[in-house]
Amino acid sequence: MKLQKLTKIKLHTLTTFYGEPGSGKTTFINTLPGSVLVIDTDRGLASVSPDERFAVAECHTWDDVVEAMNYAKGFDSIAVDHFTGVQELLYKHLMEKASSKKMTLPMYGEASTILKGLIDELVAISYAGKNVYVICQQKSVNLEDVVDENIPASIIPNLMESVGKYLTASSRVIGHTERVLKSKVVKGVKKSKDFYQVRLSGNPAYNLKVTRKPGLSIPETVTNPTWDVVVDHTIAIIFSVIASRATDITAHPIRETRSLSSFRSFICKPLYS
Repeated sequence: MKLQKLTKIKLHTLTTFYGEPGSGKTTFINTLPGSVLVIDTDRGLASVSPDERFAVAECHTWDDVVEAMNYAKGFDSIAVDHFTGVQELLYKHLMEKASSKKMTLPMYGEASTILKGLIDELVAISYAGKNVYVICQQKSVNLEDVVDENIPASIIPNLMESVGKYLTASSRVIGHTERVLKSKVVKGVKKSKDFYQVRLSGNPAYNLKVTRKPGLSIPETVTNPTWDVVVDHTIAIIFSVIASRATDITAHPIRETRSLSSFRSFICKPLYS
């Protein structure tokens, strides 16, 4: 084992945004640097510029997702649009494999393990120097201990609970995207302007997270966010000595977990051959 200075450690930048349709989640893909692989389950890439930087892997089945992951190491940035759709494709795959019309508890358990392994794989890719961006749809959850109907329900990524918590723990950033419309009257004429923003802090109703340097303040929202701006707010210092990181992303010592092994054993071929 070789020790190295903390300043030499490159931290991962896995970033997750979730929100309603049309809130700027996919538009944010335009700001990812370099060549970009979009793993697309949503078929809603109209807001992505038709640029040669972008390659799209249209995923209609779980096998398509697995195949798309094999191309990830050839790009500077990877975007998953969206992980909620990836989950649904896995559900469908497991039901077809079991000749079942609905998910069972054992199948949910298997899905959780496989999806956690996929998240580990995305983190490992990010540790290898890639930019990784994950999109989720949102869902509202009523707070059982709240009796005041005026208090809003919590708004979280639309994933099974265990997977949502694992993605939160694994992400450097969790942000909620919003489309904001502002109006004002100028000389008797009402003028409106809309823009995108990502909420990073300040509202307990949302599942938000930003890992950062001590003392670095985080704005509640960022207007028309870009990858560079978000990453600038998420450079963290880890208060521990970390063993030398392997350059091979398939053998990262921190992220080689049981979930990751389960994901790899599930697929038909190695992700990185």
